[in-house]
Amino acid sequence: MDNFFSSRYWKVFIVTFSIAAPIFILSIFEQVFLLLVLSFALTMVLKSLVDFLESKGIPRVVGILGLYIVIGLLSFAGFMTIYPVIVKQITNISAFLSGDRLSRLLSQLSVSVSKTLPFIKSGELTAKIQTNLPVLASKAEETATSVLSMAGSFIIVPFITFFLLNDYHRIQKAFVENVPNKYFEMSVNVIHKLEQQLSKYIRGVFIELVSVAILYIGAYSVLGFRYAILLGIVCGLSNIIPMAGPVIAVVPVIAASLIQFGDFRMLLPIALTTFVVQQIDQMFIQPNVYGKILDMHPLTIVLTILIGSKLLGIVGMVLAIPIYTIIKVTARETNWGLKNYRITR
Repeated sequence: MDNFFSSRYWKVFIVTFSIAAPIFILSIFEQVFLLLVLSFALTMVLKSLVDFLESKGIPRVVGILGLYIVIGLLSFAGFMTIYPVIVKQITNISAFLSGDRLSRLLSQLSVSVSKTLPFIKSGELTAKIQTNLPVLASKAEETATSVLSMAGSFIIVPFITFFLLNDYHRIQKAFVENVPNKYFEMSVNVIHKLEQQLSKYIRGVFIELVSVAILYIGAYSVLGFRYAILLGIVCGLSNIIPMAGPVIAVVPVIAASLIQFGDFRMLLPIALTTFVVQQIDQMFIQPNVYGKILDMHPLTIVLTILIGSKLLGIVGMVLAIPIYTIIKVTARETNWGLKNYRITR
């Protein structure tokens, strides 16, 4: 037993647990955890640019503020371009569902379903839908209110990110200085690998979401959807959840097709669009933006997402892969360091 507690494997467990435990403890405070995750993600994205500007003689604070100004202007320009389109499309959906239009649409859908599935009676289906719609609307309103209330707290994210970017190297140095000398090289290597993997993963997520959203917007525009931009953005954002995201995104697309066309004629085109876009994503986009970071067995991905969903809900599904990556890289690099630097007996 004494040999085990002085072995490499025990030390790998201790280091990995020391990294993983604070993450799971912070996850209990969901809103604070989400703010910290967003701030850290932005830090990883912007850090290399800030370091580059600093290497060119620009003070770090000035470089950060300059990036904030540029990003702010670009975000404002993009927001002012896309926001009116999204608002118009949402307004059109609300107007289309107002008054007697909703009742007529439900009747048409019920008849269409009954023709396709004769064992379903159109009258009973219409009654069930009308009964459940207020409940769904209430839940949607509660979700929207919750999101809006949380959105106000996101204002703090740029401030946290600013301090993380400005003090990043000092924080890193302070941490390394408190590590015993014999673990110094191993600690530097683990930190470097984690930083490298997470930076690439976070940038990859952003590039993938934008690319997938553009593909969906183009496809739905060609198919004649009135709400192509809104649907494309929803589908792109849902893609942040590996494997489950595309399935979740199909639901609002089918709902939009039913609202616009009044029947199920677009089911096959929607299914084909989802399949083609996901194939392009998996065959071309992911290999180029992630490299070997997502070199995970499909079963591992599914189990990781299920565990994340059980622990943290939707946020857990989104963060499952990066947290798994942190644990995996920490364990692997710690084991490599202990073995190659001959720290253990």
